[in-house]
Amino acid sequence: MTKKVLGKLILSALVAAAYLPAVAPEAQAIDYEAKPVNWVLQAPVRTVGAVSGALFTGAVSGPIDDGYHWFLKGTNHVAEKFGDEKGWGQRMAAVPIGGSTGLVLGSAHGVYRGFFHGWKKGWEKPFSRWSFLTMEEK
Repeated sequence: MTKKVLGKLILSALVAAAYLPAVAPEAQAIDYEAKPVNWVLQAPVRTVGAVSGALFTGAVSGPIDDGYHWFLKGTNHVAEKFGDEKGWGQRMAAVPIGGSTGLVLGSAHGVYRGFFHGWKKGWEKPFSRWSFLTMEEK
């Protein structure tokens, strides 16, 4: 490359850089304010934390938590329909009907709710205990 060609390239780049803000100001806007460098550096760690939290919470913690609570709600609901929510006999009769239904439906709901809970908490606080548990932070 000769000095003349190199000079023309440098001069063209300088002229283009001088006129670019006047012609297209949005072309130079990289938008550092919207996504700071710190956010860009944390994104891979947050993504891995969100995925791991979502998978664990959706597969393990969510179904256990919601399955248990829906089991109790189903048992209490059916026992109340039998006459006495606190009665021993009504609760024993309600377990196979309301409890088992609540367990199955609650576990299915726990997969859905646990996945999104784990994703959200795993993104906010990667690898924290709250990204792996479905109970709320206090």
